[in-house]
Amino acid sequence: MRNIAAIMRRELYAYFTSPMAYVVICFFLGITSLLFALYVGSGRAEARMADLLHTMAFLLVMVAPVITMGLIAQERNLGTIEVLLTKPVREIEVALGKYLAAVVLLVIILLVSFIYPLIMEKYGAPDWGEVLVGYLGILLAGASFLAIGLFSSSLTSNQIASAVMTILVLLLFWLIGWIAMSVSQQIGDVVKQLSTFENIQDLEKGIFDTRPLVYFASLVFFFIFLTVRSLEQRRA
Repeated sequence: MRNIAAIMRRELYAYFTSPMAYVVICFFLGITSLLFALYVGSGRAEARMADLLHTMAFLLVMVAPVITMGLIAQERNLGTIEVLLTKPVREIEVALGKYLAAVVLLVIILLVSFIYPLIMEKYGAPDWGEVLVGYLGILLAGASFLAIGLFSSSLTSNQIASAVMTILVLLLFWLIGWIAMSVSQQIGDVVKQLSTFENIQDLEKGIFDTRPLVYFASLVFFFIFLTVRSLEQRRA
């Protein structure tokens, strides 16, 4: 645990001593603030967060690759990953430490964005159960996106290549149900269960279901496992 905590602190320090974390936070909050203002000022707004939460989930498809692109790729580019792996640190500790740092940054972004339902409270009576379940869905989706980004970062020493790979994979997971449905109704009904878009919809609407929880948790464990395997190949 000490190694994981040390790596996590190191990555968080790197985030907040560079412009990257602030650019990501400002980008995410800038877009969502504009949409929230348009939503509230539309004259037909209801005290519901589902539409904004859906936008936030899609924005994470673009934000997650930026957060994760340098986690391992930069270390490989600088040659410091070999130094890190020669220390008495296991690959799983490296992967978890870096992943948890990215998750902490995601949590900070979501906590700041929580000002939207608080503002909405002044103009109506939002269903807080719906809001909290929706935020849980965004957190789980974002956590799975970060795990995918971490794995992509472990495959290359080029941060841009890592970000592009992550975006392509995330878009595939987002659109896979629609793509399969356009080919075959029967295939689409099965494949759409793998779509992040399909799995997050109910949570965004405040409908709590264990299936998307299992889905996103499986993505996290699977891609962290792949990251560990990738790091083991570097040590070999």
